Amino acid sequence: MRYLGGRLAQSLIVLLLMSFIIYGLIGLMPGDPIDLMISADPRMTSEDAARLREIYGLDQPLSERWVAWLGAAVTGDLGWSRLQARPVLDALVPALAETGLLMGIALILTLAIALPAGVVAARRPHSMVDRAIGLLAFLGISTPPFWLALVLIIVFAVILGVLPAGGAGAGGGLVDHARHLVLPVLALTLAGVGGYVRYVRAAMLETLGRDWIRTARAKGMSERQVLLRHALRPAMIPVATLVGIDFGALFSGALVVETVFARPGMGRLIYDAILGNDYNLALAALLLATLLTLIGNLLADLGLVLLDRRLRLGEVPQ
Repeated sequence: MRYLGGRLAQSLIVLLLMSFIIYGLIGLMPGDPIDLMISADPRMTSEDAARLREIYGLDQPLSERWVAWLGAAVTGDLGWSRLQARPVLDALVPALAETGLLMGIALILTLAIALPAGVVAARRPHSMVDRAIGLLAFLGISTPPFWLALVLIIVFAVILGVLPAGGAGAGGGLVDHARHLVLPVLALTLAGVGGYVRYVRAAMLETLGRDWIRTARAKGMSERQVLLRHALRPAMIPVATLVGIDFGALFSGALVVETVFARPGMGRLIYDAILGNDYNLALAALLLATLLTLIGNLLADLGLVLLDRRLRLGEVPQ
């Protein structure tokens, strides 16, 4: 409990600092919602604009506006989304559900492919199989997610016409929704699996050279038992750390992929909020992305303790 309390305090400090930084960056962007209202209504006078800025607090210094927003956010009031015409929290929940589904499926598929591929490559280092897996992993690492998403759209949606190019298919039932998920999940999985394959291979090679592996082989254990019982679990320790660190990168990749495929997730939400100067929605969405990254790191630390029982929570590297 002491460890979890300390990590919770660290996370709150990070969120506080990030809220100030993000609020400042958004506030320094050229234009504000009142400028958009002026461009949409030429009959609005300068006195009307000044009165609106006073009502919305835009005439106050940036630090005072941030303190006022923070006080409201602590009570659960994240403000009103001008673009969505509803409370920010109501706009975030469905978008987060879409992004969470996309990220969860992509992460499961990435690990399901990377773990056996890395183990096979480490089992026969420098063989043709190892070189082929390494080449495919290098191609995956070198390919930007947005470019890969565009290629998948051209091949499967434009040329073959077997999958939809974008959207979520919310009104077409479960099967239609799943068809709209295929290309975004494939783009995220192919973009992320290469790095995990290389980490799994490196960790397995290091583990297979340990003394307890030679002892297990000397006792007559089969190669399958050696790999699965004695080598795989300790090799997963650096991989679990990577999952926690890479959680934020996976979220960023999901934002890019969602924008390319026009999915109603967090990526499209943040993109529209920033372009439309919807301060409350953009701030809350970006802070939510920060919170998810912190949660990913905490889960990775807890996973290290489950993988290696010699560790204690207080000894997990911060």
